[in-house]
Amino acid sequence: MRFFKYIDDDYLLGIGKGSGGIEITESEYDEIMSIIQNIPQETNEIGYKLTTSLEWESYKKEPQTEQEELNDSETLNIILGGAL
Repeated sequence: MRFFKYIDDDYLLGIGKGSGGIEITESEYDEIMSIIQNIPQETNEIGYKLTTSLEWESYKKEPQTEQEELNDSETLNIILGGAL
C-alpha cells in the first residue's frame, strides 16, 4: 500500500492511502494521523490548520452568514452543472 500527503505552501491539506499527492512512508502517515486526531478544540471564532512542520496554527474564522435552503429544482440544477 502507498501513502501520500497533499500540501499547499506551508500547510498540510490532507493525507491518504493509494495513489496521489506526495508519497510518504507508513510511519510518516501514522505520525500525521496521530497529530490530526489530536487537533485542538475549535470554536466558532478560532480554527486550526496543520503546518508542514506538523504544528497546529490557529486562525480567526470568518463570520458565518446564514445560508438559505435550496428547493429541489435548484439543487438538481446545481448537480447537473447549472447555476442558480
